[in-house]
Amino acid sequence: MLAEIINKYENFSDALISEIIYRVFENSKSVELVVSCMNSLNDYKFETIKLTFMDIVSIRFNENANQSSTLINSALLVNDDGIIIADFFPLIYAGGNLKENENSDFKIKCRKLSYAKI
Repeated sequence: MLAEIINKYENFSDALISEIIYRVFENSKSVELVVSCMNSLNDYKFETIKLTFMDIVSIRFNENANQSSTLINSALLVNDDGIIIADFFPLIYAGGNLKENENSDFKIKCRKLSYAKI
């Protein structure tokens, strides 16, 4: 699923998160994001998708005055030994290389990820 998301939406350049829903069920937590983003397989036309992060390991969200934590320049999506890391404010190096930002304003770590076009 992760490879399919990256193939279609690459690094979520110029994406906008319009909804964040945090759910707690008996022993599990999930986060749903509604995102407007470009689909590279559809001539980079914008579409709206819902990303669902399940079995949350950690989440970090920091919103400051006069600054948006829901407007995405580039996002890092990787699987690190079974933990999916979605860092929406990664460190950006020369050549567009992305690295996890320990002080990211918005980062989710989980064990499962799905998406649907809405």
